[in-house]
Amino acid sequence: MHHMLNEIIPLISQYGLWVIFFGMILEGTIMIIVTGILCYLGMISFSSALLVSIIGAIVGDQIWYFIGRKYSIYFLKKFPRLKHRIFKLKSSIFNKGYLLAFSSRFIYSAAIIFPIALGSYKYNYKKFTFFDALGVIIWSLIGILFGYIFGNSAEYMFGEITKIWHFILLIIISISIVYILKYYYTHKKNLN
Repeated sequence: MHHMLNEIIPLISQYGLWVIFFGMILEGTIMIIVTGILCYLGMISFSSALLVSIIGAIVGDQIWYFIGRKYSIYFLKKFPRLKHRIFKLKSSIFNKGYLLAFSSRFIYSAAIIFPIALGSYKYNYKKFTFFDALGVIIWSLIGILFGYIFGNSAEYMFGEITKIWHFILLIIISISIVYILKYYYTHKKNLN
């Protein structure tokens, strides 16, 4: 039980990049921090993790953009709250669509909403792809570095991460921080 973490290293080495890829498509904020932690622990190389994170995030954003572009009427009927939020973005899309494409990964919960909105209003695909890719590259680099620093800080505070439960606790703490920040951001936004 002492070095169970060593037992999952081959598993993460074998499947970790695939988990990162699909995790970036589905939920990027937590996945990017976990990716940085995995890099810090030496389970995945930084360059591979960065490349896969970028590709996964761009693929995910492209999927959401095309859902908005091709299926927005059907999709938004099923999700009326999303329809309302996208409608509120209409003027921003026509005035500053490039900024929405660039910043979607930096704003929690915008990684899905902004690409769908841009697709729904038929924002220029080439501009979307360029500014989205630029934002994703910067966001991935910052996110992985943040996770790396967080892993280093956790090890400094709590000691060497050698047991599986240390690793799981670190992931739970990461997820908790993201959800606390999300709650704070959402609560603050609702008060304004």
